[in-house]
Amino acid sequence: MQYQSEARKLAQTLHLPFLTHKTREYDLQLCYLENYIELFSSELNSAIHIDFCAGKLAHRHQYGGGRGQAIARAAGLKQGKSPTVLDATAGLAADAFILATLGCPVTMLERSPILTTLINDAIDRAQHEKSLGKVFQRGFCVHNIDAFDYMQQLPEKNRPDVIYLDPMYPERKKSARVKKAMQILQQLHSSDDNAETLLATSLHKARKRVVVKRPVHAPAIANNKPSTSIKTKKTRFDIYVIEKL
Repeated sequence: MQYQSEARKLAQTLHLPFLTHKTREYDLQLCYLENYIELFSSELNSAIHIDFCAGKLAHRHQYGGGRGQAIARAAGLKQGKSPTVLDATAGLAADAFILATLGCPVTMLERSPILTTLINDAIDRAQHEKSLGKVFQRGFCVHNIDAFDYMQQLPEKNRPDVIYLDPMYPERKKSARVKKAMQILQQLHSSDDNAETLLATSLHKARKRVVVKRPVHAPAIANNKPSTSIKTKKTRFDIYVIEKL
């Protein structure tokens, strides 16, 4: 696989072991298993890897409700309108992938080099799937960079229609209620995403709207009241309209 050698180099740079099997000898370790790369935490006895071709993401791609689902409406997807999207907090790339399969050209930003490697590994495998051909034709890529730095140097001509934010929250604590995958992400993102700065910068860089994903009962970032919100059972999408679509 293309990113196996890159993952090996990354593991060496970050002083992480790169293995072909899981072991209790290390806490965090990059593993190459079968045909994909995963990050394994021996402390949590859990691993994360990204797959756009199988599992939950593939199922949601097929049966998720199309443009009628909340994230699509929040991003302003309408018949004949597929805005360009900058996902400034890519994480495991799930939401970015959904928007991409619904017709949006998507650029992802991820400050963790490990997560960036996992995303690139998933992209490398997904490019061989005929059903995802249009996703990559439109544009679906990730950059390992701090979102604030990227947006600060973004040329006017490359400003996206929509900037999507799903920031980590400093108040989240390690507990049984927090999924193990999220606990691993917290280890990679040792500090919070500085959500207030991200939102303020995004409002200057997005052409049409900024969408912020929040827990349904969480306050708006910096108590900055959104133009409107779309709620699901557990999630709320705060929408800051810059220009009417």
